[in-house]
Amino acid sequence: MSNKRNKKIFSVTVTAAMTAIATVIYMVFPEINIIPGVSYMKIDFSDFPAVLTGIVFGPVQGILVEVVKNIIHLSKTTTMGIGEIMNVIVGGGLVLSMSLFLKLFSKVFKEKKFSAKTYLLSCLITIVITIALGWLANLIFTPVFYKLMGIPLVKATYLAGVWGSTALNTVKAAFNLLPFYPVYLSVEKIVKKYSI
Repeated sequence: MSNKRNKKIFSVTVTAAMTAIATVIYMVFPEINIIPGVSYMKIDFSDFPAVLTGIVFGPVQGILVEVVKNIIHLSKTTTMGIGEIMNVIVGGGLVLSMSLFLKLFSKVFKEKKFSAKTYLLSCLITIVITIALGWLANLIFTPVFYKLMGIPLVKATYLAGVWGSTALNTVKAAFNLLPFYPVYLSVEKIVKKYSI
C-alpha cells in the first residue's frame, strides 16, 4: 500500500474519530452558561476537535467535523436548527481561519507552525474574524430565530440577540483556541508528518 494511500486512510479515520469526539462533547458534556436563563448563550469545547483536525489535515476535514457534529445535534436542538446553522458558520470560520493563518504565518516568519508567536497571532486574527463572521450571520439569523420561537421582533430584542450572540462567539473562539496551545504543541510531530 502506497504512503499516499496510508495518509488518506489515516486522514479519514482520524476525521471520523474527531467527529465522534466533537459530537460526544457537544451532546453529552455540560455546556457553560454565559448568561443564566438564556438557553442559547452557552459555550462548549466541541470546536476543539474540529480545529485540531483542520490544522492537521486541512480545513475541509475540520469543517466536515463541524457539519456532521451539528447534523447529529439536530436531534437535540432547542433552537429549531438555527443554533446548529450558526454553530457550523462560526465553527467553520474558526477552523478555516486558524488552519490557514497558521500556515501563512509559519511561512512569513519562517518558524514552526506552533511557535508561540505564530500561534498567538493566528489566534488573535482568528478570534477577530470569528467575531465579524458571527456578527454578520447573527444579523441574518436572529430575526429568523425570533420568528420561529414566537419572540416579538423589536429593535431592542434584535440588537440584544445580535450583540449577545457576538459576545458568545468571542468567548467561544477564545475558549476553543487559547487554552489548547500545549495540546497543539504536543502533536507537532504528527502535524509535520501528516499535514496536507
